Amino acid sequence: MIIGGFILSEYLTLPEAVERVTGRRPHLSTSWRWATRGCKGIRLQTVCVGVKRLTTIEWVQSFIQALTEQRNADQLAPPMQPPRQQELAAKKSAKRLAERLGKGGAK
Repeated sequence: MIIGGFILSEYLTLPEAVERVTGRRPHLSTSWRWATRGCKGIRLQTVCVGVKRLTTIEWVQSFIQALTEQRNADQLAPPMQPPRQQELAAKKSAKRLAERLGKGGAK
């Protein structure tokens, strides 16, 4: 039987598919959460066959890749300070620089 372009025999239970990709079998509640609520806004793609929720190795790989790309992007961009804090930090730095240069405190 073909569902969503995949042959039914290619579908695996959620923990089984994750184990085949990562080598570690997650708890059922973890893989269920990835499929229903997602992680960091990214959900694991699944199909429902009867009462079972199934996925494929390709979908697990795509899920892991998307999480990795998002985490890497988050690490590249430093968190922004609110404008008021930026202004205060700039004034504080200017004052310290002026003191080091021997010009007294800037007001």
